[in-house]
Amino acid sequence: MNTRQWIFTRGDERLELSREDLRTGANLVVGGADGARTIHFATVERLERFQSDMEKFLLQTGWRFSEFSPERRSGSERRGFPRMAERRRWWTDSVRLFTRRVTAREPSHRF
Repeated sequence: MNTRQWIFTRGDERLELSREDLRTGANLVVGGADGARTIHFATVERLERFQSDMEKFLLQTGWRFSEFSPERRSGSERRGFPRMAERRRWWTDSVRLFTRRVTAREPSHRF
């Protein structure tokens, strides 16, 4: 069984969404201060649609996405590592030199 967990917070409140993929479908376990409730879905696709709508609703009503587990990123944290003097996407700099904007005043010649 593969279990994933999304955690949302709002002030001191905490809401945990856990997804369990089963051979007979999937479960969404919604846990909070009042306990947990399990909702069974016949397919993972139906659960994903429901969970997506629920997450949108939570974000619109003041909840904030806090964390996800298990951590799927590998390697060390790169955001704190200083960058070298070189630019990361230097090869795109020349694209601006050859791009010509057509304004409304310029006649457009099409052959």
